Amino acid sequence: MKAKSVILGVITGTIVGAAAALLTAPSSGTELRSRVKVNSNEISNSFKELKIEVMNLKKDAMHASKVSTETIKAFIEDVKILIEGWKQDIEPNSEELSKNMKEIEATIQELERIASPKNQS
Repeated sequence: MKAKSVILGVITGTIVGAAAALLTAPSSGTELRSRVKVNSNEISNSFKELKIEVMNLKKDAMHASKVSTETIKAFIEDVKILIEGWKQDIEPNSEELSKNMKEIEATIQELERIASPKNQS
């Protein structure tokens, strides 16, 4: 939407500027018609070039969007595979890790009980 507004502004500015230049410059009717014809051809060519550029921009944006979407999907799949592999790697050790964590917690509780101010009296 923003690009469309910019393009519309450029087109409008070109037309208004060309018309103002033609109408304010002192010249005869024949000369004015000749300049209008030349300027209208230039404006027409500018529109054609602008249309081509906009189409190329649209094509490039569509391609970039497609490539980035494919890249993101591939990245997500890679992450899923890595997580699944990590889960499989850690599964045999999870029970032992849980047992070790319980032992560490029990040891901490024992140390807290020993270090509490009640026991120091």
